[in-house]
Amino acid sequence: MSREVGSSLPRPLLDRLRGDDLAARVGFAVLILSIDEGGWPHPAMLSYGEMVALDSRRVRLAVHQRSGTAANLQRSRRITFCFVEANMTYYVKATVGLPPAPMQAFPHLARFEATVQSVLTDEARSDTEPGAIIVDGVRFSPGRPTAAVLDDWQRVVEGLRGDA
Repeated sequence: MSREVGSSLPRPLLDRLRGDDLAARVGFAVLILSIDEGGWPHPAMLSYGEMVALDSRRVRLAVHQRSGTAANLQRSRRITFCFVEANMTYYVKATVGLPPAPMQAFPHLARFEATVQSVLTDEARSDTEPGAIIVDGVRFSPGRPTAAVLDDWQRVVEGLRGDA
């Protein structure tokens, strides 16, 4: 059952989004939801190498500038992040500022800044789901050497942290 825990990123989530330990995050995907033109939730996935928390209220993310997700974020200015990992589930609802900024080192990516509005955690109900826990999240294989992935991720995170 989900319950609201505030309007800023909780410490476990903030620590994961700092971009300081990307090697520990390789293979973990974060589901994001934007709103399409028909009003339907539009799912997509990001890696931890495509987002960074500037502080407990602001998250910058990089998406392909010609993607449906980028168009949806520009139009609706809303996003929900779904962080699901072993023993940790958070849903972060945020508003998206405009306009997106291009990323010089990655011209195919657009940088968006999201401001946290609400954070929910999801935990099993003790009365109907005793002992139930999340054992894993959405995982992926990068399909190329980890060192190359980490090099790209570090450059993207640095671009997300920058002012331009």
